[in-house]
Amino acid sequence: MAKKITERYGALIILAALLFNPPIMSIFNSTRLIFGVPMLFLYLFVAWALVIGFNAYLAKKLSAEQLLAKEREAGSDTDA
Repeated sequence: MAKKITERYGALIILAALLFNPPIMSIFNSTRLIFGVPMLFLYLFVAWALVIGFNAYLAKKLSAEQLLAKEREAGSDTDA
């Protein structure tokens, strides 16, 4: 399971690199305002929040997996 999570971290790095790539960001670089905020600023804020949120989700999942592994290891030590 931990291998799956580390693969997802790799995918997150690639996704972040794509999201903050200048050709992608130039799509949102216009004078149009959404709720009084330029589209580029809104895009940067939302993309950054998504990357941070996904990172937090993966970190929580990884720490839960490590905690379960430690409990299993401790349980097998007491059984012997």
